[in-house]
Amino acid sequence: MSAFLLPDFIVRLKSDPTQHLIFETKGYDPLEEVKRAAAERWVTAVNADGTFGQWHYAIAQKASDVPEIVKNVSDGT
Repeated sequence: MSAFLLPDFIVRLKSDPTQHLIFETKGYDPLEEVKRAAAERWVTAVNADGTFGQWHYAIAQKASDVPEIVKNVSDGT
């Protein structure tokens, strides 16, 4: 994987079953769609395997989006 596709954060949530969030913070990024597509493919594949907990992917455009994104992931919405 190219370095430009590495996520900003990987968050492990305190939950049962274990949930992980691949979390990006973005302003403008010309490669946003490429990064999103790669992350979504990876999340689909690892969730299909099922042995590594539940994974999610999200992008925050601004810092104030972070609490809502984390809440939605932990609530399963």
